[in-house]
Amino acid sequence: MRRAPAWFVSELLSKYPESACMRTNLGEYPLHLAVDKACFPEVVNLIIVANWNAIVSQDQAGRTPLDIVDREELLQTDDYRIIFESLGRCHKTYMDIQKATHAEKVALTRKQKLTFNAVSKRHQEELKVENGKQAKLQKDVEDLKKEIENMKELTNNKDHQIQKHMQQKDIWLAGIRELENKEACQRRELESERTQVKNLLYTIERKEDEIHGKDAHIHVLSKDLRSIAISNETDIMESLIVEQSMRTMVSNQITLQKLMSSKSRSLKSLLKQRGIAVPKIDNNQQMSEEKSTHDDDDDDDDFVEDDAASAAMMAAALVALQPTATCTK
Repeated sequence: MRRAPAWFVSELLSKYPESACMRTNLGEYPLHLAVDKACFPEVVNLIIVANWNAIVSQDQAGRTPLDIVDREELLQTDDYRIIFESLGRCHKTYMDIQKATHAEKVALTRKQKLTFNAVSKRHQEELKVENGKQAKLQKDVEDLKKEIENMKELTNNKDHQIQKHMQQKDIWLAGIRELENKEACQRRELESERTQVKNLLYTIERKEDEIHGKDAHIHVLSKDLRSIAISNETDIMESLIVEQSMRTMVSNQITLQKLMSSKSRSLKSLLKQRGIAVPKIDNNQQMSEEKSTHDDDDDDDDFVEDDAASAAMMAAALVALQPTATCTK
Protein backbone atom coordinates (compact mmCIF):
# COMPACT_ATOMS: atom_id res chain seq x y z
CA MET A 1 0.00 0.00 0.00
CA ARG A 2 3.00 2.36 0.48
CA ARG A 3 4.55 1.29 -2.89
CA ALA A 4 7.65 -0.36 -1.42
CA PRO A 5 10.51 -1.11 -3.84
CA ALA A 6 10.86 -4.51 -5.50
CA TRP A 7 13.96 -5.55 -3.50
CA PHE A 8 12.12 -4.91 -0.23
CA VAL A 9 9.01 -6.90 -1.29
CA SER A 10 11.26 -9.71 -2.54
CA GLU A 11 13.01 -9.83 0.85
CA LEU A 12 9.64 -9.97 2.66
CA LEU A 13 8.38 -12.78 0.43
CA SER A 14 11.57 -14.78 0.93
CA LYS A 15 11.26 -14.45 4.72
CA TYR A 16 7.49 -15.05 4.89
CA PRO A 17 6.11 -16.43 1.60
CA GLU A 18 2.72 -17.23 3.19
CA SER A 19 1.99 -13.50 3.39
CA ALA A 20 1.13 -13.43 -0.34
CA CYS A 21 -1.85 -15.73 0.38
CA MET A 22 -3.30 -13.74 3.30
CA ARG A 23 -6.39 -11.51 2.98
CA THR A 24 -7.40 -8.19 4.54
CA ASN A 25 -10.70 -7.69 6.36
CA LEU A 26 -12.16 -6.72 2.96
CA GLY A 27 -11.07 -10.00 1.37
CA GLU A 28 -8.19 -8.44 -0.60
CA TYR A 29 -4.98 -10.25 -1.44
CA PRO A 30 -1.67 -8.33 -1.58
CA LEU A 31 -2.06 -8.44 -5.38
CA HIS A 32 -5.32 -6.44 -5.13
CA LEU A 33 -3.55 -3.80 -3.02
CA ALA A 34 -0.50 -3.64 -5.30
CA VAL A 35 -2.66 -3.19 -8.38
CA ASP A 36 -4.90 -0.61 -6.69
CA LYS A 37 -1.89 1.49 -5.55
CA ALA A 38 -0.07 1.18 -8.91
CA CYS A 39 3.03 -0.45 -7.43
CA PHE A 40 6.06 -1.10 -9.57
CA PRO A 41 5.49 -3.78 -12.24
CA GLU A 42 8.35 -5.79 -10.71
CA VAL A 43 6.47 -5.85 -7.37
CA VAL A 44 3.26 -7.01 -9.09
CA ASN A 45 5.16 -9.78 -10.89
CA LEU A 46 6.80 -10.90 -7.62
CA ILE A 47 3.40 -11.15 -5.90
CA ILE A 48 1.87 -13.00 -8.91
CA VAL A 49 4.69 -15.57 -8.76
CA ALA A 50 4.18 -15.99 -5.00
CA ASN A 51 0.37 -16.45 -5.31
CA TRP A 52 -0.70 -17.44 -8.84
CA ASN A 53 -4.35 -18.01 -7.87
CA ALA A 54 -4.77 -14.37 -6.78
CA ILE A 55 -5.11 -13.39 -10.48
CA VAL A 56 -8.71 -14.66 -10.60
CA SER A 57 -9.57 -14.25 -6.87
CA GLN A 58 -12.29 -11.76 -5.91
CA ASP A 59 -12.50 -9.50 -2.87
CA GLN A 60 -15.71 -8.87 -0.91
CA ALA A 61 -16.82 -6.40 -3.59
CA GLY A 62 -16.48 -9.13 -6.25
CA ARG A 63 -13.44 -7.50 -7.99
CA THR A 64 -10.45 -9.32 -9.40
CA PRO A 65 -7.10 -7.51 -9.73
CA LEU A 66 -7.80 -7.12 -13.45
CA ASP A 67 -11.20 -5.51 -12.66
CA ILE A 68 -9.51 -2.98 -10.33
CA VAL A 69 -7.13 -1.67 -12.99
CA ASP A 70 -9.55 -1.98 -15.96
CA ARG A 71 -10.67 1.66 -15.88
CA GLU A 72 -10.19 4.21 -18.63
CA GLU A 73 -8.85 6.99 -16.34
CA LEU A 74 -6.26 4.60 -14.87
CA LEU A 75 -5.13 3.11 -18.17
CA GLN A 76 -3.95 6.55 -19.29
CA THR A 77 -1.11 6.22 -16.75
CA ASP A 78 1.94 4.23 -17.90
CA ASP A 79 2.28 2.24 -14.64
CA TYR A 80 -1.36 1.19 -14.64
CA ARG A 81 -1.21 0.34 -18.34
CA ILE A 82 1.88 -1.85 -17.89
CA ILE A 83 0.24 -3.57 -14.91
CA PHE A 84 -2.99 -4.07 -16.91
CA GLU A 85 -1.12 -5.62 -19.85
CA SER A 86 0.92 -7.85 -17.53
CA LEU A 87 -2.21 -8.97 -15.68
CA GLY A 88 -4.00 -9.60 -18.97
CA ARG A 89 -1.22 -11.85 -20.20
CA CYS A 90 -1.04 -13.64 -16.84
CA HIS A 91 -4.83 -14.03 -16.79
CA LYS A 92 -4.84 -15.47 -20.32
CA THR A 93 -2.00 -17.85 -19.47
CA TYR A 94 -3.74 -18.85 -16.25
CA MET A 95 -7.02 -19.57 -18.07
CA ASP A 96 -5.20 -21.55 -20.79
CA ILE A 97 -3.47 -23.61 -18.14
CA GLN A 98 -6.77 -24.13 -16.34
CA LYS A 99 -8.47 -25.25 -19.57
CA ALA A 100 -5.60 -27.61 -20.42
CA THR A 101 -5.62 -28.94 -16.89
CA HIS A 102 -9.38 -29.40 -17.02
CA ALA A 103 -9.19 -31.21 -20.37
CA GLU A 104 -6.41 -33.43 -19.08
CA LYS A 105 -8.39 -34.08 -15.94
CA VAL A 106 -11.46 -35.04 -17.98
CA ALA A 107 -9.39 -37.36 -20.15
CA LEU A 108 -7.79 -38.97 -17.13
CA THR A 109 -11.20 -39.35 -15.49
CA ARG A 110 -12.62 -41.00 -18.60
CA LYS A 111 -9.63 -43.28 -18.90
CA GLN A 112 -9.80 -44.15 -15.21
CA LYS A 113 -13.51 -44.89 -15.52
CA LEU A 114 -12.97 -47.26 -18.49
CA THR A 115 -10.12 -48.98 -16.66
CA PHE A 116 -12.22 -49.24 -13.52
CA ASN A 117 -15.15 -50.79 -15.42
CA ALA A 118 -12.90 -53.39 -17.05
CA VAL A 119 -11.19 -54.26 -13.81
CA SER A 120 -14.53 -54.34 -12.00
CA LYS A 121 -16.04 -56.70 -14.56
CA ARG A 122 -13.08 -59.03 -14.35
CA HIS A 123 -13.16 -58.83 -10.60
CA GLN A 124 -16.88 -59.68 -10.52
CA GLU A 125 -16.29 -62.81 -12.59
CA GLU A 126 -13.41 -63.89 -10.36
CA LEU A 127 -15.53 -63.09 -7.33
CA LYS A 128 -18.35 -65.35 -8.53
CA VAL A 129 -15.94 -68.26 -8.96
CA GLU A 130 -14.38 -67.55 -5.58
CA ASN A 131 -17.81 -67.30 -3.94
CA GLY A 132 -18.70 -70.75 -5.30
CA LYS A 133 -15.53 -72.18 -3.82
CA GLN A 134 -16.15 -70.37 -0.55
CA ALA A 135 -19.72 -71.66 -0.36
CA LYS A 136 -18.53 -75.24 -0.80
CA LEU A 137 -15.78 -74.81 1.77
CA GLN A 138 -18.28 -73.18 4.14
CA LYS A 139 -20.60 -76.17 3.83
CA ASP A 140 -17.74 -78.59 4.52
CA VAL A 141 -16.70 -76.45 7.51
CA GLU A 142 -20.25 -76.49 8.90
CA ASP A 143 -20.41 -80.28 8.62
CA LEU A 144 -17.06 -80.61 10.37
CA LYS A 145 -18.17 -78.20 13.10
CA LYS A 146 -21.29 -80.31 13.74
CA GLU A 147 -19.22 -83.48 14.05
CA ILE A 148 -16.76 -81.69 16.36
CA GLU A 149 -19.60 -80.39 18.51
CA ASN A 150 -21.05 -83.89 18.84
CA MET A 151 -17.65 -85.28 19.82
CA LYS A 152 -17.14 -82.45 22.30
CA GLU A 153 -20.53 -83.09 23.88
CA LEU A 154 -19.78 -86.80 24.36
CA THR A 155 -16.34 -86.00 25.74
CA ASN A 156 -17.74 -83.38 28.10
CA ASN A 157 -20.35 -85.83 29.43
CA LYS A 158 -17.70 -88.45 30.13
CA ASP A 159 -15.40 -85.86 31.69
CA HIS A 160 -18.26 -84.61 33.84
CA GLN A 161 -19.02 -88.08 35.15
CA ILE A 162 -15.35 -88.78 35.85
CA GLN A 163 -14.98 -85.42 37.59
CA LYS A 164 -18.08 -86.05 39.68
CA HIS A 165 -16.70 -89.42 40.87
CA MET A 166 -13.32 -87.86 41.61
CA GLN A 167 -14.94 -85.04 43.61
CA GLN A 168 -16.97 -87.53 45.63
CA LYS A 169 -13.83 -89.53 46.34
CA ASP A 170 -11.95 -86.38 47.38
CA ILE A 171 -14.82 -85.43 49.71
CA TRP A 172 -14.70 -88.82 51.42
CA LEU A 173 -10.92 -88.73 51.79
CA ALA A 174 -11.08 -85.17 53.13
CA GLY A 175 -13.74 -86.20 55.66
CA ILE A 176 -11.58 -89.11 56.87
CA ARG A 177 -8.51 -86.87 57.21
CA GLU A 178 -10.55 -84.23 59.02
CA LEU A 179 -11.89 -86.79 61.53
CA GLU A 180 -8.37 -88.10 62.15
CA ASN A 181 -7.07 -84.56 62.66
CA LYS A 182 -9.93 -83.76 65.04
CA GLU A 183 -9.20 -86.88 67.09
CA ALA A 184 -5.50 -86.02 67.35
CA CYS A 185 -6.31 -82.40 68.25
CA GLN A 186 -8.78 -83.46 70.94
CA ARG A 187 -6.20 -85.81 72.47
CA ARG A 188 -3.59 -83.03 72.53
CA GLU A 189 -6.10 -80.58 73.98
CA LEU A 190 -7.06 -83.08 76.70
CA GLU A 191 -3.44 -83.57 77.70
CA SER A 192 -2.85 -79.82 77.62
CA GLU A 193 -5.92 -79.12 79.75
CA ARG A 194 -4.82 -81.71 82.34
CA THR A 195 -1.42 -80.06 82.56
CA GLN A 196 -3.01 -76.61 82.81
CA VAL A 197 -5.32 -77.78 85.59
CA LYS A 198 -2.36 -79.03 87.61
CA ASN A 199 -0.49 -75.76 87.04
CA LEU A 200 -3.54 -73.69 87.94
CA LEU A 201 -4.09 -75.58 91.18
CA TYR A 202 -0.48 -75.03 92.18
CA THR A 203 -0.69 -71.35 91.17
CA ILE A 204 -3.92 -70.88 93.14
CA GLU A 205 -2.32 -72.24 96.28
CA ARG A 206 0.72 -70.02 95.86
CA LYS A 207 -1.40 -66.93 95.09
CA GLU A 208 -3.59 -67.54 98.15
CA ASP A 209 -0.48 -67.53 100.35
CA GLU A 210 0.68 -64.30 98.73
CA ILE A 211 -2.77 -62.74 99.17
CA HIS A 212 -2.80 -63.51 102.87
CA GLY A 213 0.63 -61.93 103.32
CA LYS A 214 -0.31 -58.83 101.28
CA ASP A 215 -3.57 -58.40 103.20
CA ALA A 216 -1.63 -58.25 106.43
CA HIS A 217 0.86 -55.78 104.92
CA ILE A 218 -2.00 -53.63 103.55
CA HIS A 219 -3.64 -53.56 106.96
CA VAL A 220 -0.41 -52.27 108.56
CA LEU A 221 0.10 -49.69 105.78
CA SER A 222 -3.49 -48.47 106.13
CA LYS A 223 -2.98 -47.78 109.84
CA ASP A 224 0.27 -45.91 109.13
CA LEU A 225 -1.37 -43.91 106.30
CA ARG A 226 -4.26 -42.84 108.54
CA SER A 227 -1.93 -41.62 111.25
CA ILE A 228 0.23 -39.75 108.71
CA ALA A 229 -2.81 -38.17 107.08
CA ILE A 230 -4.17 -36.98 110.44
CA SER A 231 -0.76 -35.51 111.37
CA ASN A 232 -0.34 -33.77 107.96
CA GLU A 233 -3.83 -32.29 108.09
CA THR A 234 -3.13 -30.78 111.51
CA ASP A 235 0.21 -29.31 110.36
CA ILE A 236 -1.29 -27.92 107.17
CA MET A 237 -4.18 -26.22 109.01
CA GLU A 238 -1.79 -24.63 111.52
CA SER A 239 0.52 -23.44 108.72
CA LEU A 240 -2.40 -21.94 106.76
CA ILE A 241 -3.65 -20.08 109.86
CA VAL A 242 -0.14 -18.66 110.56
CA GLU A 243 0.37 -17.67 106.87
CA GLN A 244 -3.02 -15.92 106.73
CA SER A 245 -2.23 -14.00 109.96
CA MET A 246 1.16 -12.90 108.58
CA ARG A 247 -0.38 -11.72 105.30
CA THR A 248 -3.08 -9.72 107.18
CA MET A 249 -0.44 -8.15 109.44
CA VAL A 250 1.83 -7.16 106.50
CA SER A 251 -1.11 -5.68 104.58
CA ASN A 252 -2.21 -3.63 107.63
CA GLN A 253 1.37 -2.42 108.17
CA ILE A 254 1.70 -1.31 104.53
CA THR A 255 -1.63 0.56 104.70
CA LEU A 256 -0.57 2.27 107.98
CA GLN A 257 2.79 3.25 106.49
CA LYS A 258 1.12 4.83 103.45
CA LEU A 259 -1.32 6.72 105.71
CA MET A 260 1.49 8.00 107.94
CA SER A 261 3.58 9.03 104.94
CA SER A 262 0.64 10.96 103.52
CA LYS A 263 -0.04 12.65 106.87
CA SER A 264 3.67 13.53 107.22
CA ARG A 265 3.79 15.18 103.78
CA SER A 266 0.60 17.13 104.55
CA LEU A 267 2.02 18.32 107.92
CA LYS A 268 5.30 19.37 106.35
CA SER A 269 3.51 21.31 103.66
CA LEU A 270 1.33 23.07 106.29
CA LEU A 271 4.40 23.97 108.42
CA LYS A 272 6.19 25.39 105.37
CA GLN A 273 3.16 27.48 104.49
CA ARG A 274 3.07 28.85 108.12
CA GLY A 275 6.81 29.52 108.13
CA ILE A 276 7.46 27.10 110.98
CA ALA A 277 10.70 25.08 110.94
CA VAL A 278 10.36 21.32 110.96
CA PRO A 279 11.59 19.88 114.33
CA LYS A 280 14.65 17.67 114.28
CA ILE A 281 14.50 14.41 116.22
CA ASP A 282 17.81 12.65 115.36
CA ASN A 283 20.39 12.40 112.63
CA ASN A 284 18.58 9.72 110.74
CA GLN A 285 15.35 11.71 110.88
CA GLN A 286 17.25 14.85 109.81
CA MET A 287 18.64 13.07 106.78
CA SER A 288 15.16 11.84 105.93
CA GLU A 289 13.72 15.36 106.32
CA GLU A 290 16.46 16.88 104.17
CA LYS A 291 15.79 14.33 101.50
CA SER A 292 12.06 15.05 101.75
CA THR A 293 12.80 18.83 101.51
CA HIS A 294 14.86 18.31 98.30
CA ASP A 295 12.21 16.11 96.80
CA ASP A 296 9.21 18.18 97.95
CA ASP A 297 8.71 19.68 94.48
CA ASP A 298 7.84 16.30 93.05
CA ASP A 299 5.09 14.49 95.03
CA ASP A 300 4.91 11.73 92.46
CA ASP A 301 8.49 10.62 93.20
CA ASP A 302 7.68 10.34 96.95
CA PHE A 303 4.65 8.25 96.16
CA VAL A 304 6.74 5.98 93.95
CA GLU A 305 9.36 5.61 96.74
CA ASP A 306 6.65 4.78 99.29
CA ASP A 307 5.27 2.18 96.92
CA ALA A 308 8.73 0.75 96.40
CA ALA A 309 9.28 0.59 100.17
CA SER A 310 5.92 -1.08 100.63
CA ALA A 311 6.66 -3.58 97.88
CA ALA A 312 10.06 -4.33 99.42
CA MET A 313 8.45 -4.90 102.81
CA MET A 314 5.84 -7.20 101.26
CA ALA A 315 8.55 -9.17 99.47
CA ALA A 316 10.54 -9.50 102.70
CA ALA A 317 7.45 -10.75 104.51
CA LEU A 318 6.75 -13.32 101.78
CA VAL A 319 10.38 -14.52 101.89
CA ALA A 320 10.04 -14.89 105.64
CA LEU A 321 6.93 -17.01 105.14
CA GLN A 322 8.49 -19.34 102.55
CA PRO A 323 10.50 -21.60 104.95
CA THR A 324 7.38 -22.28 107.04
CA ALA A 325 5.35 -23.26 103.94
CA THR A 326 8.20 -25.50 102.74
CA CYS A 327 8.40 -27.29 106.07
CA THR A 328 4.62 -27.72 106.12
CA LYS A 329 4.67 -29.34 102.68
